[in-house]
Amino acid sequence: MKLPSMRTGRLSLRPVQEKELSDLVRLIDDYDVAKMLTTVPHPYALSDARDWHGQTAVEGRDGERAFAIDKGQGLIGVVTCGKPDGTPEFGYWLARRYWGQGIMTEAGKAVLAWHFDCSPGAPVLSGALDENRASLNVLTKLGFTEIGPYRLSIRSRGETLPATRMKLEPEAFERMREGNHERG
Repeated sequence: MKLPSMRTGRLSLRPVQEKELSDLVRLIDDYDVAKMLTTVPHPYALSDARDWHGQTAVEGRDGERAFAIDKGQGLIGVVTCGKPDGTPEFGYWLARRYWGQGIMTEAGKAVLAWHFDCSPGAPVLSGALDENRASLNVLTKLGFTEIGPYRLSIRSRGETLPATRMKLEPEAFERMREGNHERG
């Protein structure tokens, strides 16, 4: 399935382009970003970005779908949603200078709306480290509810840390959905 491009009030969401992988490396190689993500090594190299892009850019693959977040000046983060292991998973990261501006909630609403439009019925799972209160707050704003504690292996730290597993039911998302994104 080819990924659409979408617009929200402030953002463009579109497939990650190979030509912007060096920008992706620069942004995700910030340890304050990488230390909250499960599979991201630190340091993060261009070869890591190419491997990841090769896995997420394949059309027709029933796996993770990755959208670049663009606020008008190029990639500033990524939102993913898909079924890498058969269960829909939602994930994201954002360059540090854009934290605290509501960008991830805005981008997340659009990507989740797209996901539920394409794959109605199944809940979506996500989670975050317990220390990452901002990320847990984003998930709550998007309608996710807590399932319970679990542990996440964080590659950049070489540690397994306490986290909270969360789930979004399609009905809960529809109740809070504002429909403020346009497809293009």
